[in-house]
Amino acid sequence: MAIEHTERMRVNWVDTDASGLIHYTAALRYFEVPEHVLMREAFGDALVKMPRVHVEADYQNALRYPEEFDCTARVVGVGRTSVRWEYEIVKTDGVRAITGKIVAVAVGPDGRPMEVPDSLREKLEG
Repeated sequence: MAIEHTERMRVNWVDTDASGLIHYTAALRYFEVPEHVLMREAFGDALVKMPRVHVEADYQNALRYPEEFDCTARVVGVGRTSVRWEYEIVKTDGVRAITGKIVAVAVGPDGRPMEVPDSLREKLEG
């Protein structure tokens, strides 16, 4: 399993803090951009609520305004109720800046975990 998508992005001024580096929360927003492309491809406009239950990010090299970078999201596992993602942000010079992992759980209208719909599972498993 390894469906993935990469987006070329740029550090925006609003993503930085007083040091001129990205604020640590910007990485989580960056991760969502290629993830949402994959999810739209997987189930179009249908809405499956998948809140995050685990998030981690490792910052190896600084990103500064207005650097460009590639952000890749890949599905690394689909469980009964969850999807595991891995992310990588690489500067255009090939230097890895950030890696991350997220676990999201499918929830029903009552807010309780539900099984990942079979149609979504098939598309995410490649």
